[in-house]
Amino acid sequence: MDLVNEFIAVFGVWEVAQPYLHLIVTEDEMRLVTALKNDILTQEEIGDCLGSSPDQTSKLLEQAYARCVVNKQSENNVARYESAGFSERLDYFAKYENWHDIPPAARTVIDRRFLDEFINQHRENVLCKLHGEDSENSLPNDTVMLLEEVEAMVKAAECIVVQPCDCRRLGENCARPVETCIWLDEGAHQTLYRGQGRQINQEQALELLRWADRKGLMHTADSDWAENGLHAICNCCACDCYPFRAAQELGSKGVWPKSRYIAVHDPQTCNLCGACVRRCHFEAFSFEDTMREVDGKLKQNVVYDPEKCWGCGLCANTCVSNAIVMEWL
Repeated sequence: MDLVNEFIAVFGVWEVAQPYLHLIVTEDEMRLVTALKNDILTQEEIGDCLGSSPDQTSKLLEQAYARCVVNKQSENNVARYESAGFSERLDYFAKYENWHDIPPAARTVIDRRFLDEFINQHRENVLCKLHGEDSENSLPNDTVMLLEEVEAMVKAAECIVVQPCDCRRLGENCARPVETCIWLDEGAHQTLYRGQGRQINQEQALELLRWADRKGLMHTADSDWAENGLHAICNCCACDCYPFRAAQELGSKGVWPKSRYIAVHDPQTCNLCGACVRRCHFEAFSFEDTMREVDGKLKQNVVYDPEKCWGCGLCANTCVSNAIVMEWL
């Protein structure tokens, strides 16, 4: 078997991405992965497999680790390396490298495959939650959070890092901001150790959250962060973000990501400006054909379906007439 085909087999490269392999990995990285196979090896052992000098091996491993081609674990001050796998490498490639060098039609197929892999990875745990059972592993983007709740998380953090959103880089279904994934404390330190992201202070992080909110992004995080520790805040859209797309396909609305609030709309107070219609990701608010007079002007009526509400608070945040409040479920 030649190097490329062996690498494809070992790394699990999806068929749709194989024509673009030259964009995603170098030949030296392919040799590294095929040398590792399913083993976890030290730098010295890898150098022996590749027939490379310690300096050459060190530089290759540093590059491959930074680019998420390999992962590293340390025990007793000894570092060992293993292959990262194609989806992890693709995630980094889409966020930081030449994702747009791949043709649009192929990017769409790759994004769909990534979503399918994501759904398959989490399906069992989501189904456990739907049946009221404890899941073995935690799920990403656990809870839909209000703006003031994620602001409290940022105010409690000592180290903060922002990264591009892999979901919006991969999906490209909307023009909302991309550099919006916030990592906190342990998650931030891990991100910086990997050489990823951009460190920001609390004031910058708070402004980023508020800006993302104004741009129509929902907030998700671990609602039990005070007990579990700070890790990350995601600023999400329903059209790109994998947890929301997966939840709509798995029918897990309200359970994962967990909803704890619901919008309550007062139609008599509403001035029919339509901000809620434009900001809701799930069409909980919509215009109907009937008209109503407001401040001497006839305006199209706004109707609200609470069954479609996911409790993100985007509608209430910009309701100038205070006709929408968020209530605890």
